[in-house]
Amino acid sequence: MRDRLTGPKLVQIMLVLGILSTAFWLRTYIDVSEDTALEQENTVFCDISHKKCRVQRGEWWAEARLQADRLQPESPFQLTLTFSDPAVKVIRSRLEGETMYMGTLPALISESTPGHWQGQALVGACTERSMVWAWVLDIEHNGEPQQLKFLFEVKQ
Repeated sequence: MRDRLTGPKLVQIMLVLGILSTAFWLRTYIDVSEDTALEQENTVFCDISHKKCRVQRGEWWAEARLQADRLQPESPFQLTLTFSDPAVKVIRSRLEGETMYMGTLPALISESTPGHWQGQALVGACTERSMVWAWVLDIEHNGEPQQLKFLFEVKQ
């Protein structure tokens, strides 16, 4: 049996196509919220790309800052890290995607003066308009390994 494309069937097809097109347009082009991904989750975080962020660990603290003329994917940026106790040493420094898995990227830093570390890194491009990244640091203080995490957001 061969079905013919009749008027009522054509109307049904056009109606479904219209609904799907509207849903696609609304999801793609309308962004009513300008909040970051973590703000939408009601998570309090300090964005190191906008200001210095400090993490307190008992008697000592670590302060991180990201500096860039224009923070964007695949463009290098500067990282600075200061410890209140110069005995703290960075064992490993890397960037990881926080809102989406993007693998692990190296963040090359070195100690410029005791307690002060600096270097540079870059992040990859993402399909999302906004991506939150984590600067993860494996450190050692008085022989005790610890981990620090500083967050920042990159917008396309």
